[in-house]
Amino acid sequence: MRRSTEIADARSGRGRAAAGAARFDAGEREPAGYLRVGVVLPAPGDGGVGKTMFALSEELAARGRSVDVLLLRQYGCRPEFPAGARLFVVRGLRRPRQIAPALRDRRPSAAYRPGPLASAREWIALRFRHPEARVSLRAARDALAVAAYARAARPAALVSAGAAANLAALLGGRAARVPVAATVHVAIAEGYDAPAQARARALYPRAQAVIGVSRSVAGQATAMLGLDPDRVHAIYNGVRADDIRRRSAEPPAHPWFSGGGPPVVLSVGRFAPQKDHPTLVEAFARVRRRRVARLVVMGASAARDRRALRTCALLHGVGEDVDAVDFDANPFRYMRRAAVFALSSRWEGLGLGLLEALACGTPVVSTDAPFGPAEILGGGRWGALVPVGDADALAEALGRALAGERPAAAALRARAAEFGVDRMVDAYERLLAEVAAKGVE
Repeated sequence: MRRSTEIADARSGRGRAAAGAARFDAGEREPAGYLRVGVVLPAPGDGGVGKTMFALSEELAARGRSVDVLLLRQYGCRPEFPAGARLFVVRGLRRPRQIAPALRDRRPSAAYRPGPLASAREWIALRFRHPEARVSLRAARDALAVAAYARAARPAALVSAGAAANLAALLGGRAARVPVAATVHVAIAEGYDAPAQARARALYPRAQAVIGVSRSVAGQATAMLGLDPDRVHAIYNGVRADDIRRRSAEPPAHPWFSGGGPPVVLSVGRFAPQKDHPTLVEAFARVRRRRVARLVVMGASAARDRRALRTCALLHGVGEDVDAVDFDANPFRYMRRAAVFALSSRWEGLGLGLLEALACGTPVVSTDAPFGPAEILGGGRWGALVPVGDADALAEALGRALAGERPAAAALRARAAEFGVDRMVDAYERLLAEVAAKGVE
């Protein structure tokens, strides 16, 4: 892979990106403590991966680090892009209605789109070099984009998140001779399908560091992927507790949270089999037979998802008491006013929504999903843990929480503070500096 000439300004085809590359190519002396970090993400979004990596990017930038965010895709809900970080996107991809305004506001610094011939050549080369990984044409194209970015911007290290972004960063970073720290945000056995596990076993050992967002995730990744334990690190995702409390004071838009009505059970998470919303609706229906309450599931970005959940509620006889709503840029104003926050996932990596609810002082009920919830809740000390897929147990725990069997709000907020974003950024900053110093072997 040779140095690409296709890095270009998103609007004019030249300009800032070329100037930025020239600055580093000119051999200027880097200031003391300099560290440029490239953050490679599959796409923006409101999920835990996007929130965590955007928060990391913004906090590193606030500490004086140079941070670039490279987005391989442009789907999802309208995000709050990290302040102080340069934004890179892949040219030519369709920009969905939800995200287009945010991209126009930020005017991405640069973009790169590998041509079909270059992508095909790279795909053939990668299939030859890594036959066990079964690299796809899309992965080859993503790897070319990462390599082109890295050769132009010359980051000291790349940090990636999500299976697709990890793959692209490991392949593209190696080609550009840039060290990579790959993060694992879900349980490998449950969250990666068989081809993804094969690719991870083939390529993750090449990372200079692998980061699990919980101790359990880090341990499972080490065992399943044959990783060097010295290169595996557990760094908890962090929350900005003060910011969450401030934003939670804003008035909610949904009428069920305005006060005076029945207590509301809230769940926040994308609509996917992993989140197991049908079991949550079934459990709520059992609660509803014994007491007046309502359920709001936030995260249905597509109309078909909202219809599916409402149909499920109708089948259980609680159609009037269940609502499915789109993601909200400020879910904390709902978390603060919810009677209980529920997580019904089949698997997790950590469970960022649990931390956010605790920061609001809201009691939580969660499945004992692999992995994360048990670590956050101290085995049940700061919130009930129930077996995965058990509607009866989930209903019983929700009923107890609604009846007032819950830790004090101050204790919940104190627990969330133990997962503060500063601790997360401190750990990443130290590790990325080590990775950058070691370089590519």
